Amino acid sequence: MKISKLEISNYRNLNEIKIRFHPNINFIIGENNIGKSNLLDLLNILFNRNNFAEPDFQDLDKQIDVKFSLELSEIEQGFFEDLFDPSERGKINIVAIQESPDEEIKFHHEESGTAISKKIIRCVNYISYDSLRNPPSELSFSKNKGVGKFLNHIIVRYLKDTNLQDTDFIIPEKIGELLTQVNQSLQKIKSFKDFSVQAVGESNKENLLAKLILLADSNNQSLDKLGYGVQFSIIITLSILERLLSLNKQHLERCTIKDDLDSENCIPILIGLDEPEIHLHPYAQRSLIKYLDRIVSNKEPDFISLLEDIFKVSKLLGQILVVSHSPNILLNDYRHLIRFCKDDAGVLIVKNGIDIDLEEKIEKQLLKNLPYVKEAFFSKVVILVEGESELGALPIFFERLGIDSDELGISVIQAGGAESIPPLMKLLDKFSILNLGLMDTDKKTVHVGIPNLHFTQGIDFEEDMYHSFDIIDYIKYLEEEYPDERKAHCFIGKARDIEIIFDPKDLIHPQLNSLPSDKIQELKETLKDDILRGMKSRKGIICGRDLGSYVTEVPQIYEDLIKKAVELSTNAK
Repeated sequence: MKISKLEISNYRNLNEIKIRFHPNINFIIGENNIGKSNLLDLLNILFNRNNFAEPDFQDLDKQIDVKFSLELSEIEQGFFEDLFDPSERGKINIVAIQESPDEEIKFHHEESGTAISKKIIRCVNYISYDSLRNPPSELSFSKNKGVGKFLNHIIVRYLKDTNLQDTDFIIPEKIGELLTQVNQSLQKIKSFKDFSVQAVGESNKENLLAKLILLADSNNQSLDKLGYGVQFSIIITLSILERLLSLNKQHLERCTIKDDLDSENCIPILIGLDEPEIHLHPYAQRSLIKYLDRIVSNKEPDFISLLEDIFKVSKLLGQILVVSHSPNILLNDYRHLIRFCKDDAGVLIVKNGIDIDLEEKIEKQLLKNLPYVKEAFFSKVVILVEGESELGALPIFFERLGIDSDELGISVIQAGGAESIPPLMKLLDKFSILNLGLMDTDKKTVHVGIPNLHFTQGIDFEEDMYHSFDIIDYIKYLEEEYPDERKAHCFIGKARDIEIIFDPKDLIHPQLNSLPSDKIQELKETLKDDILRGMKSRKGIICGRDLGSYVTEVPQIYEDLIKKAVELSTNAK
């Protein structure tokens, strides 16, 4: 039972919004305070509560109207009996309406108008997680709260299965002696005597045992002493088990279906995660999402074994929605992305990756590039460049022009070659992400006419840098960045050919200051081929940063490109 389509009217800031979902995992991205978390709240209310509250209504004079479609596997179609999409038996279209804050949500089949019970709707089993939870208050066998309910259930289940008593774990006589000693001390305090308060033994064996057990790492450090990253990772996974535990027996039976092919018990789940990346380093973020994806895809044998052992469930029919601000958490497929943004009029719109239809050749190229360009999906404006040298130089050019690219949400992305720039620009356009491309002029005849695609003034990046360098600054760059390699000394012979003599024992660039300007220009032109050859032999991000720092003037095409990016960002809604 997977949500495939959602249309929302009059809910908070989500009005006249249409969203389409990937059947497995979806990453909901966009700027802060744009409505991403509101979407997860909506689903939680829809599938777990009875009604929307007054603040949920954008306009109190109108009803909240939500239309959604559920994709049903063959074994799930019996949930809704004969109610399905007339054109597609594996889908049902449902309308949820709440007319006012005083009413409850009512569900009906879109095509026939037949009412649908909330009990059936709740078989979606929506599991909500947000980063505001307090792990220490839940990750305990004795605190019957949140995921602690599941931890405590393990103890309760063990005692029930083994039929054990308190006396199997403690010696009553010794406890009695301890209580006598404790109470003799406490009764010397007036308030204990006045209110007849005393220490007694725990009569509930589950509570007693829960207080004897704690979670700790391999060094015996208790879990509450470990980092929040560890605690949140554990809570997220346990939330699935907590949800199944919270279902009463009748509801669990109602939501469990048997697959006749393999006689396995299956249950639908929809997991909504709000910023799970908080407290997790980049690798842990990706690892967590991949683990959850394996869980809902039934590719994690240990977890499935746990489900079978405790809930008699062998298979999950699952889907995941993740609200995130982290490029590190995204999978390598743009079809899993849902981007919240605003159009030119400042109205909220949603761009669904699942809707993007590109030529097969372009799609293959983009899927290869995606692992390296994920930051682009979190940017206001993206500048796409061919290689690493440009990638290194552009941030330095921003600094030299006194522009904070982070403040403006401008990112520079290496496309990995000229041929990747047009497809990436097309993809970013599909997600309504403003973008500019910069390509070497030698590719202009092939790609001319593409909107917002710019070309170098010279043949390539290196030639633009050559024209923007004073020869004194270039030789200074070589002598300061490569002092042990004496790279500038290779120019001494050619300088001698035009009657410029250098003392090789001293730095060369200060010696140039005594030359007339026409002689300096002649030397630069004489050394052009050597300079270009040297730049091209040292390509890379670090080299690009160094060239960007030493170049006499920011090349005009890069200054124009940066100013255009600033203009786009400033005018973006």
